[in-house]
Amino acid sequence: MDDTIALHQRKLAKLKELKQGYLQKLFPRNGSKFPQLRFAGFADAWEQRKLGDLADFNPKSVLPETFEYVDLESVVGTDIISHRLEHKDSAPSRAQRLAQKGDVFYQTVRPYQKNNCIFDKLDNDWVFSTGYAQLRPKKDSYFLLVLLQNNSFMRKVLGRCTGTSYPAINSKDLAQIKVSISDSIDEQKKIGNLFRNIDNTITLHQRKLEKLQELKKGYLQKIFC
Repeated sequence: MDDTIALHQRKLAKLKELKQGYLQKLFPRNGSKFPQLRFAGFADAWEQRKLGDLADFNPKSVLPETFEYVDLESVVGTDIISHRLEHKDSAPSRAQRLAQKGDVFYQTVRPYQKNNCIFDKLDNDWVFSTGYAQLRPKKDSYFLLVLLQNNSFMRKVLGRCTGTSYPAINSKDLAQIKVSISDSIDEQKKIGNLFRNIDNTITLHQRKLEKLQELKKGYLQKIFC
């Protein structure tokens, strides 16, 4: 069991390294207008845009009477790992962001943790904490999510954060950050799909690893008195 656990840990680490490698090569670096690595058929220079030009921030909405609430502890990596039922009258005051399929939620408190996700459900009764900025993309959702996970973007975010124990950035400052993007929606989709597949595989291996660790713990309790 220990050997199998170690194998999954190594696979998980390699997948995360692979993702970081693609993040560096598929996005322009150091002021360049061209990524190191491109999909076939794309050669145009990327453009600088404000993040606020790529998505609508925190769209206004009316909360349903009951909803599934997602707080800052509910998202790990790009995966929603938990949620809880809340009633509008008794819900936390931070429960304000009514999700729509395709919305990107960006963790604005301790953003270096990179716990950001896409809401990909058709349900209309999920509400996120105001600890997330809600971005309703004007183009490809997963491309935008990947853009927000890039280390160069993270450095810009941290440069605008306030606070020490819980550094945070407000949505207005976040929307002003300039990013490099491909103007081709087809290139955006190809990049987004690549990282969607990588993230799904990471989540799969993470869950397998957690189940193996739980199984080992169970055996330890039953085989030893």
